[in-house]
Parts: sequence; structure tokens; C-alpha cells
Amino acid sequence: MKGNLLLIDDEAELSESMKELFMDEAQEIFIANNGQEALEILERNEIDCVVSDIKMPVMDGLKFMKIARERGHSQPIIFFTGHGTEQLKKEVRELGAADLLMKPNFLMLELAIRKHMTGSNGNVTGPY
Repeated sequence: MKGNLLLIDDEAELSESMKELFMDEAQEIFIANNGQEALEILERNEIDCVVSDIKMPVMDGLKFMKIARERGHSQPIIFFTGHGTEQLKKEVRELGAADLLMKPNFLMLELAIRKHMTGSNGNVTGPY
């Protein structure tokens, strides 16, 4: 059974490409340009998995995750970013992110989405 996926990225072309790439993995795919838009989508829709960039205007991915968790949203959040540092890895781990993947590794992202959409156990993508 497919669930709903939320993609959060300020690069519109990338979001549209990911939507096309993952349309077979999800029942419905929502797109937000930043964390603020994503929070509004979460409040109005059933979302099973989130893929988020970290560095975005208005509200970044880390702040989005903190607020989403404070509001009781527990969906797996996969961070997909081009800005990975050891400090960032530590921070997303502490926040409870499902995965931290580096752009443009779409194969690993697809595996992570499949894993977290189905709720399967096991670490497909490895430790961040």
C-alpha cells in the first residue's frame, strides 16, 4: 500500500524532478518550497514520509522538523542535502531524523523512501 510523500526543497526544478522520479513510490506527492509551507501541508493532509532539504529560505529543514515534532507529527523525515558536515550529522541524529542523504544520490533516496513509506525495519541506507 502506497502512502503520501511530502517533498520540501527551495529548488523548484529539483522538486518537480523528484516528484516525477518517485511517483510510483507514493499515492500522492505534495511539494513545499520551504519549511513553513511544509507545516501547512502537514496540518491539512495525511503524510506518511517527508523528504526535506536543510538549507532553505523562510524556514530551514531543521527548524521545520523541530516544529513538526512539537506539533505531534511523527512521520519519518529524510534529509536530502548538499551541505553535509559532521556537526549536521550529529544534529539530525539528535532530532531523530530517519536518514541524512547527500544530493544528488537519488538511488539511495529512493531506497530510503521505500523503507520509510512501508515502515520496514533495518537500515537500508546505513548510518549517516
